Amino acid sequence: MSCAFVAVDWGTTSLRAYAVAADGRVLARTASAHGIQSRQGDFEATLAQALEALPGSGTAPVLMAGMIGSQQGWVEAPYVETPCSADVLARRLTDVPTVSLARPVKIVPGVAHLARGVPDVMRGEETQLLGLIQLDGLQAGSHVVCMPGTHCKWVRLHDGVIVEFSTYMTGELFKLLSEQSILGRLMVRNGDADVDDWAGFDAGIDRVQRESGHLMHQLFAVRTEGLFKRRPATALKSYLSGLLIGHELQAALQDVPASAPVVLVGDDRLTARYQRGLERRGVAVRHAPQDIVVAGLASIARAAGWC
Repeated sequence: MSCAFVAVDWGTTSLRAYAVAADGRVLARTASAHGIQSRQGDFEATLAQALEALPGSGTAPVLMAGMIGSQQGWVEAPYVETPCSADVLARRLTDVPTVSLARPVKIVPGVAHLARGVPDVMRGEETQLLGLIQLDGLQAGSHVVCMPGTHCKWVRLHDGVIVEFSTYMTGELFKLLSEQSILGRLMVRNGDADVDDWAGFDAGIDRVQRESGHLMHQLFAVRTEGLFKRRPATALKSYLSGLLIGHELQAALQDVPASAPVVLVGDDRLTARYQRGLERRGVAVRHAPQDIVVAGLASIARAAGWC
């Protein structure tokens, strides 16, 4: 089976490349820590190295997604506005000029949601969402997707189209508060590994549900709970996580029908926290299948006539 195109998921800290057949099957794959942050000015050589590690990729065209198309990436791929589908993205691919690569190289644009008046953007997640639509049978009806990360995305899909989304800086705020603020001074690691303290996390989630207090006030309680020994120091980091995720859920779920399950996309540790928080609020969840990035890029490649 021959390679129809090479799918590249190129983010800030990592690069993953896949040789993909016309039916979407992955023929070979490679991965490295050569994200855009560490490869500034050396993108073509880095891609060439990844292609060499993919046996049988030949001169198949390359389709890239992620931060490689940002202002800090190789070539900026302008955003397209919602509603957005694979067909829309396929028509707006950005060409990447190369010197040594004897094949077409293109970048998938990011997506912007401007309907609320306040701009919101994603780059890379749109490809995951298109793959999720294909692999999880979300081509019809309305669906809610939560994508935990440094900047968590809450997305609404309708009939296989990305129609709206909101971004929450929960992950970045958690890192800043736990590592660089006064709240982190009483926190200690839970044993040898920095594992979750679920009792502390649940307490944070439950406090948001139980009280109508403002996040800014509730955050200070992370410190006072430790000062007055009302919560062990090993639980404070998880308690902070529960508070932040609890407030995110409070806001994000306002427009989600109570009966609608939420599809979680992300790494196991983060999605476990969101699953626990959602289930404590009575919201059903399910997890995304594997390799949705490849499936998303394949759907764009098909729309572009590559396979």
